[in-house]
Amino acid sequence: MREIPILVLATFLLLFSSCRREEVVLYSQQERVAVESDPESPVIGFYVLNSGVKGSNEATLDYFDYTESVYHRNIYAERNAGELPNLGDNGLDIAVADGRLYVTLSGSHRLEIFDAFTTQRLGTVEINNPRRILIHDGYVYITSYLRQKKLEFGRQPLGELVRIKTTDITDIRHITLGCQPDNMVLRTAYSKKNNVIVDSIKSIFVVNTGEYNSPKFDNRISVVDLANFVQTGFIRTGTAPYSITVSGGNGRYLYVATSGNKREERPKLHILEDKTQGGLNFFEEEEGRVKDLPTLSFVHCTDTLFMIKGARNAFGEVLERDFVKYGLKADNIVDKFVTDGTELQIENPTSVAIHPLTHEIFITDARRGTSSGLLYCYSPDGKQLWKVKTGIAPCKVAFVYKQ
Repeated sequence: MREIPILVLATFLLLFSSCRREEVVLYSQQERVAVESDPESPVIGFYVLNSGVKGSNEATLDYFDYTESVYHRNIYAERNAGELPNLGDNGLDIAVADGRLYVTLSGSHRLEIFDAFTTQRLGTVEINNPRRILIHDGYVYITSYLRQKKLEFGRQPLGELVRIKTTDITDIRHITLGCQPDNMVLRTAYSKKNNVIVDSIKSIFVVNTGEYNSPKFDNRISVVDLANFVQTGFIRTGTAPYSITVSGGNGRYLYVATSGNKREERPKLHILEDKTQGGLNFFEEEEGRVKDLPTLSFVHCTDTLFMIKGARNAFGEVLERDFVKYGLKADNIVDKFVTDGTELQIENPTSVAIHPLTHEIFITDARRGTSSGLLYCYSPDGKQLWKVKTGIAPCKVAFVYKQ
């Protein structure tokens, strides 16, 4: 009688061990969106990066497929069945170029590289606290908040810019910048002689936030010469700059959003002008060109900044928000890009993206930041077209072009 339970137990263990050897696939959640599919469009879809709750290893990737009008939630786990089901911790930025998708995971201290068409992982690069991504001419540039993992007492917590060759991810270079570098922008300036272009100078401008140095935030923009990959100097601006773009002929103007000192100094928009117009990066901030314009996020499209105007309190809660177009030629707010009265639906806007062909407007909404967020799609004239549920804390959109 005692042999029967033993036999049953042995059979159970055999079946259990067999099951363990099978590959477990976590399928994405799919939702059809009420928009006409377009299999012929050069833009075949876009990724949404969901940051997840910081420290909880909950970052995920969503994907919208224009060819079928289907939104896939958490597509990473489905496409990488042999890997751990979680993408990582604290996703911050994504970018697509040359058929590859790049994702920074600040809490996991790494850059993940995927095939943009299959979402299958191609490689990983360890970077200490990686932030933003810029891709240019065969290289991926990543800002890193800290160049060392352990801070030395009394030393400024400096960050760095990391350069990785797209065709060989073991080809990596690092240069030291200011305190906690974050967003960056590429500028190409041309030198002329007798109105003929004789040379071009390419630079990356990187804002240094000084986030780990409160209340002594940084106020500098690092200037990096791309030809030699060296930092050539700094440009002074307002306290705690966090976002930047360049505009005007020959990259004449810099537009810099600053956070202020989170006390008496309010967030502002700073406009700096290159007086040399020869690519020497001698930018100055003129009196009257600092706008009392608190900004949560903006994206530059032609001669307009699509700007989420607003501010947060010390706990990160959004106190006010508006969705405005800042005309670079008019040097002022010229219109709104949410015009149908639905702006109050958007609780916690984190980013805005513009479709490169249709100019539809996408707004990510983290809502409470601890459960599913929302992605809103608006027409170019500001009417809501559709919305869809995302992962936790959506923060960035990146479009994918047809092969």
